[in-house]
Amino acid sequence: MWTEADLFAAVDATWPAAEMTQVEGWTIREGRSGGQRVSAASGKGDISVAETAMMALGQDKLFMIQGAQTELDAELADRGYVVKDPVDLLVCDAASLADGFKPKLDAIFAQSPMPILAEIWAEGGIGPARLDVMRRAVCNKTFVMGRIDARASAAAFVAASGGICMAHAVEVLTRERRRGVAERMMRAAAWWGLRHGAETFCVLTTQANTGAQSLYRKLGMETGAQYHYRIKV
Repeated sequence: MWTEADLFAAVDATWPAAEMTQVEGWTIREGRSGGQRVSAASGKGDISVAETAMMALGQDKLFMIQGAQTELDAELADRGYVVKDPVDLLVCDAASLADGFKPKLDAIFAQSPMPILAEIWAEGGIGPARLDVMRRAVCNKTFVMGRIDARASAAAFVAASGGICMAHAVEVLTRERRRGVAERMMRAAAWWGLRHGAETFCVLTTQANTGAQSLYRKLGMETGAQYHYRIKV
């Protein structure tokens, strides 16, 4: 059975920062423009130490508050940090989700980000820096192309670590939405995860993304952990 710590460890393994450094109780992530998740500091300790480390990297002062870190959350609020992007880590049994997936019909798996996948991601604002995040993951991983009427219509990056399979960067072409391809992509990801020793499936989505929340919960996924950011403005 997974723990909250297992889920956060899988996030770091499957969507890795360029560098992770331990500094006096803090995990400092160097993101190289790969987004908040790979650039935020987490842990606990002297906040000024983490601020100095992030500033040395030329990054925003950004903290990830994992789970029930109420004291850290309150201290950052007192220092003028505001809440940004509350996120749910939604989990389910991979075998249950994978049921009904049709290999070679619903999705194609690739060892590298094919140009068509890069084009789909680019339409959704997922550019080269985030592709670099995918490339540097060293765990089991795959690039998934979803299809409708034998045409490429969706992209996702999927990786597995510690018995947990995670789907990242799920993007469906605008013209192909509301046709069920996102659901098939999730079933494909869980099917792949099972074949790489992952009995638990997990996806991250902001609480504000009501469309994604509705889909994932319809598929039987429940909140396994939560986090939010605090940023100095």
